Amino acid sequence: MSSKTTYYLLAAIMSVFLISIMAFGKQKDFYLMFPLYSMAFVSYALILFRNYGTLKQLILLGIVLRLMFVYFFPNLSDDMYRFYWDGRLMVEGINPYGVLPSEVISLRLKNPDINIFHKLNSPEYYTIYPPVSQIYFAVGAIFGDVYKSAMIMKVLFLITEIGGLVFMLKILDKLHLDRRLSMIYFLNPLIMLEGVGNLHFEVVMIAFLCLSIYFIFEKKWLYGSIWMAMSIGVKLVPLILLPFLWFMLKGKERLVFFVVLSVILCIIFFPVTGSVEFGSFMSSLDLYFRKFEFNGSIYYVLRSIGMTLTGYNLISYIGPALALVTLSFSFWLAAKKAEGGLPEFMKYSLMVGTVYFLLATTVHPWYISTLVFFSVFTDIKYGVFWSYLIFITYVNYSCTPFHENMWAVASEYAILLILIILEYKRRLPPSLSDSWQSGCVK
Repeated sequence: MSSKTTYYLLAAIMSVFLISIMAFGKQKDFYLMFPLYSMAFVSYALILFRNYGTLKQLILLGIVLRLMFVYFFPNLSDDMYRFYWDGRLMVEGINPYGVLPSEVISLRLKNPDINIFHKLNSPEYYTIYPPVSQIYFAVGAIFGDVYKSAMIMKVLFLITEIGGLVFMLKILDKLHLDRRLSMIYFLNPLIMLEGVGNLHFEVVMIAFLCLSIYFIFEKKWLYGSIWMAMSIGVKLVPLILLPFLWFMLKGKERLVFFVVLSVILCIIFFPVTGSVEFGSFMSSLDLYFRKFEFNGSIYYVLRSIGMTLTGYNLISYIGPALALVTLSFSFWLAAKKAEGGLPEFMKYSLMVGTVYFLLATTVHPWYISTLVFFSVFTDIKYGVFWSYLIFITYVNYSCTPFHENMWAVASEYAILLILIILEYKRRLPPSLSDSWQSGCVK
């Protein structure tokens, strides 16, 4: 079989299985979805390992799959209902940070679709989504019901991702790396399913982060700071990267970047500057660290120890403490590696991101999109393998009533830990990291 024929076959297999997940999969259908996802991931891995297809063909495949995902409602998560809810509030001129969903019911909004209240997963909490995400919500909500809103948002996601890909290619050029490495991210099944497929904003955050990184290392501080602020305005995760930029930039560069960044962030977060809105947003953020838990690793170990010693869950103490450890590690590593350039920044970001997620109380599958992104620019690829392993956590939604399958969580992190240790010690025979690199280089 020719290389061209093999590529088309693998692309077809990957497409059929991913589209099947979007068309037929529900959050609880783990035993249907996991075999499909596994086959799609194997096809993806073979395309990269064996160097099948041209770069243009791979980009086209990624775009076409995302276009097809536009027509399917995001069924692997119920977050879309909160997106639409917040968007409708903005369209009606109501600040989503200032009112609880239960309070909105009494306001008798005009649009009858607001009755999706019963589908919200956290109606008792204020919205936690930052302002740039809210803009996407509002644009989608303008066009009608929740289904039309989802389609509009998916189109916006696709446009944003294509823009991010353009700058990802520019960064690879700057690092003198092969452009095909971008397909590690752009063709990754998890990225496509959880991004355009299920509207998780990590892919938007990463696209803006791509622009910021490119402009920063082109020494265009104004543009770099603007896009960094936009990225933070989508998800707060890029905040953990700022210590490295603080130590790396010197004198006027540092001043310009951080002053502009601060000003833009103040503008972006203006909707939450009121006393009520700020308190509401911070209370939801506090709940993230003190109450929410899913697919934790080190946190679950500490939680178990705490329950043994005290008899109750110590998440309200452990969560913030682990966040502080992550922040401290970020500053320590930044100070130690401050003299590095773009390659060091990428490796640093991957390390800090890994520590952040290993210490987090909540790690949903789409969260680790950031690690897949940074894996593109380094020779360390455990983030890519994790994007397969973490799909196992969907088994938890198949449990009635909902509870976490600790065997699945333990298996996921045991395998991941082995991969991390082997990669950092360069013991993968015959260097699996090099195989990924060579498989993507012509």
